[in-house]
Amino acid sequence: MTSLTLFDLAQQVRESVNQIDPDTGEIIESYSDSRELFQSKAVACVAYVKEEGATLESAKAMVKDMLAKIDAREKRLNRFKDYVADCMKATGITEVKHDLGLFGAKLHLGRDESVELEEGATFPADLCNDPKPPTPSKTKIKAAIKAGEAVAGASIVRRDRLTIT
Repeated sequence: MTSLTLFDLAQQVRESVNQIDPDTGEIIESYSDSRELFQSKAVACVAYVKEEGATLESAKAMVKDMLAKIDAREKRLNRFKDYVADCMKATGITEVKHDLGLFGAKLHLGRDESVELEEGATFPADLCNDPKPPTPSKTKIKAAIKAGEAVAGASIVRRDRLTIT
């Protein structure tokens, strides 16, 4: 037997509500049965939504935790590289190699350049990057439409909302 979907059960409820007993003028008895089946299936569907939501939240928390751990390990590795470089510089040794030549490190003194900007310093426009194009603000557009202003290319759309408790 094929299991009935929530959609199938909703269709059964809609069909049975339109069927009237010709003798009594009442809705046929199968209406309450169809409604009970729908109610039971809907509860199971809501339980699935809650369980899946909890699983996703748990996975997101795990990913966030792992990203924090990865970030911490990357920072620790960079500090360790700085430590090795500082020790090599202090001893005057600029190159070390594994006995078999499998790996090594070479310290290039004063080779790399970078620009450091002081906190709060301002610079002329010709030394600055172009600003990003402005993005539309949905909050401001909604307020303008609600105030009666016509905004080309935008409209307020109402949607249904299912709340799972």
